[in-house]
Amino acid sequence: MKIITVTLNPCIDVDYKLTSPFKAGELNRVPAPAVQVCGKGINVSKALSKMGRSSVAMGIFGSDGAEESIRNMGFEVSGVYCTGSLRRNTSIIDSEGVQTQINEPGINVSDDKLREFIGLYKSELNCQGGCVVVLSGSVPPGVPKDIYRKLCTIARNAGAYVILDCDGEALKAGMEAIPDLIKPNREEFEEIDGKKLSGEGTALRENAAKEALRFHLTNHSSVLLTLGEDGSVYAGPEGCCLCEARRAEIKTFKGAGDSFLASFILHHIVEDKDCEMSLILASGDSAKYLSE
Repeated sequence: MKIITVTLNPCIDVDYKLTSPFKAGELNRVPAPAVQVCGKGINVSKALSKMGRSSVAMGIFGSDGAEESIRNMGFEVSGVYCTGSLRRNTSIIDSEGVQTQINEPGINVSDDKLREFIGLYKSELNCQGGCVVVLSGSVPPGVPKDIYRKLCTIARNAGAYVILDCDGEALKAGMEAIPDLIKPNREEFEEIDGKKLSGEGTALRENAAKEALRFHLTNHSSVLLTLGEDGSVYAGPEGCCLCEARRAEIKTFKGAGDSFLASFILHHIVEDKDCEMSLILASGDSAKYLSE
């Protein structure tokens, strides 16, 4: 089964790890940052590669050659190239584990470049043996906010299993095309569901499971809902499953949800394990990612 990840707005992550608490408005001396090309779909492909599974990472890249860094990560890269450099996402994690993040908007994408990308996307979908498509992340300047609705429709018409992982207006528009699965975190789910989830721990998971199942029955998309330290919930045609979070020494926050999704895709969709076992395995893989 072919796996395609789509990152319309990739970025260069610049991560600073402080050895003391961050002081806003003051001088903070930091060691040299870790710098790498990222994006939600790219992170999923990266995690899949670590699990021994190949994928195609599609994206809209700049003219700065940053995609060459991705080609060395162990998976295929396919995309179009615009004038300009990739946006930079800067994060600061201090000694107390508090993260401050500054995200740039991204490269402006012309109509011609978007049409070129869609043509390439259609060609990647033309494959044998089934296909899983992961549409994720923010939408760059110049691209319509309903782009995920279009990409989801194209993929579903090609017979692909479609996963949507974004937020805000992009998620609401994409939901109109009825993706097979959405993967929100708590805040993103509350926004699209229109209700606040209450409780913590077991109580929160049970409350979230009820809401996720109701959402699935109403909107026909399965829900893979991550709740941070309170665990995760899946609701879909198979029913509803809950899983506690695996405890880990946290060294990074970035990409944990993408690693969780990659593991769930591999175990539940590709290998056809039941949803409960897939949640357990995804929780373990995510904890391992956090501690690396």
